[in-house]
Amino acid sequence: MPLILHENIDNGEIGLWKISEEIDALLLMAKLSGPDTITYCGISATHRKKEWLATRALLNELITETHLIKYHNDGRPYLESCPINISISHSSGYVAILLHETSLPGIDIELLTRQVGRVASRFLSPDELAACSENGQFSNRQLLLHWCAKEVIFKIVPFTEIEFSADIRILINNSTSDSGSFQGTFNAKPDPVTISLYYRIVSEVLLVWGWTDEVKFKL
Repeated sequence: MPLILHENIDNGEIGLWKISEEIDALLLMAKLSGPDTITYCGISATHRKKEWLATRALLNELITETHLIKYHNDGRPYLESCPINISISHSSGYVAILLHETSLPGIDIELLTRQVGRVASRFLSPDELAACSENGQFSNRQLLLHWCAKEVIFKIVPFTEIEFSADIRILINNSTSDSGSFQGTFNAKPDPVTISLYYRIVSEVLLVWGWTDEVKFKL
């Protein structure tokens, strides 16, 4: 069964799908509409086709009605003719979706084996880099937690041109638990916005997600 996680979480719903099917099977599960069929025919790479189809197959598992996934000008996805908010993430054979009825959601997934140490200084502040160090060496687990957390906040906020190392700050203890919560702050506003974040390790995948009220970003 490709659906390896499906939970209702505080007016939200989260799903994680492992892409093990071939394209023909995914096409049946995706149940493409006319506009989606046109978009699908424009995708050339096989791995991208599978990700795209699996996203729609997963959405069909989470909600019964069929809705087009469209995108705001800032890149955030939304469901056409549906009040439910959506966030999507892909990573090396997996796709995740977070739905929320009332708030702006964000989700990000990464394989635990992904190494991000070489680019850490591009997305972490000096104090965050220090928090990810153990005996003078980077903890890749902590780096991944910070990276995913910043991606989550980036997906939540309705703004572009965000500087990850300065505009998004993560407050997390060095924990070895496979699940937990922490906080992040979006600082690119006169009044910083604090966002509660959650994480879980499922098999070989790290999931980080969160949500907050849209009113916090009104100018």
